[in-house]
Amino acid sequence: MSLPETYKAIQPDEKGQPILKEFPLQKPSTDQVLVRVEYATLSPVEIHFLALGTPANTPNSRYGFEGSGIVVAVGDNLKRSFKVGDRVHVGDGSWSQYLLAKSEDVYPVLQKDIPLEDVCAHYVNPVTVHHMGAVAEKGGHKAVIVTAAGSLLGRMAIKYFSLKGIKIICVVRRNEHIKELKEEGADYVLNSQAPDFEDKLKELAEKENATLSFDAVAGDFTNKILASQPPGSTCLVYGLLSGHTVNGISIMELFKKKRLGGLLATEHIADYEKQGQKQKLFTELHELLPTAFKSRIHKIFKFEDIQDAFAEFKATSSVGKIVLKVN
Repeated sequence: MSLPETYKAIQPDEKGQPILKEFPLQKPSTDQVLVRVEYATLSPVEIHFLALGTPANTPNSRYGFEGSGIVVAVGDNLKRSFKVGDRVHVGDGSWSQYLLAKSEDVYPVLQKDIPLEDVCAHYVNPVTVHHMGAVAEKGGHKAVIVTAAGSLLGRMAIKYFSLKGIKIICVVRRNEHIKELKEEGADYVLNSQAPDFEDKLKELAEKENATLSFDAVAGDFTNKILASQPPGSTCLVYGLLSGHTVNGISIMELFKKKRLGGLLATEHIADYEKQGQKQKLFTELHELLPTAFKSRIHKIFKFEDIQDAFAEFKATSSVGKIVLKVN
């Protein structure tokens, strides 16, 4: 297979806006594979990092957390076996037409017939939801509260907790999400804008003993969730939809032995890596991509239309995944 001498990758300009820059294509060396990226996703964290990035004059800063593609060249002494033509999942650096990666950072697509666009979102949301499930199981929790449940991640959590036999109380901001999420398997769905929201949440949390919650909103909202939970409960913040602070936590809630913490997908991966089980984790995630971890795709953009893709993402990020057709 003939390869080009150069490739294009998304990099930030001096204002942190995405542009395409061209770089020389390098061949794989020891324990490296070269992947032609076919599809890559957009996520809030990636866009945040891009805005903080360096000027677009070096490929050293790699953007894009997840994608899918085809192996086009392999180096020698691979720690994980791949051959040219293999369909694979890729991680760090997916906003690039070609990605040079260590063999252990590339994972085979397990499903032979599934389109690559349907498995490009294999990392960001699935790892976070898997982490939620692991925390809930380890703590013996029988019910959980999840905010921003109308999001793609929230819908994924509904399916995953159902598989685990753990009840889920979903918190949304729009009434139309109530019927949708119940049809998708949610045990309870509450609108946070309703005047009796806090009373109903407290009633359900006590009824189902929802001693674990996952909050994506932060700000003043986190205290509302923690205050609704029974004594001895934990609230883990996994998103910052309202900003970068958590406000107004009452000391009285802490006196009830309640705990506030954070949930990071990277910590979950690190725990598996320490145990030498990172491959096991990603196999579990990828096996569920056609079912519980399936991502709804809203729109696919050509790679050169990156500006339009970002604009659409900002306008409709909760509707479905925005995907880039990289090659």
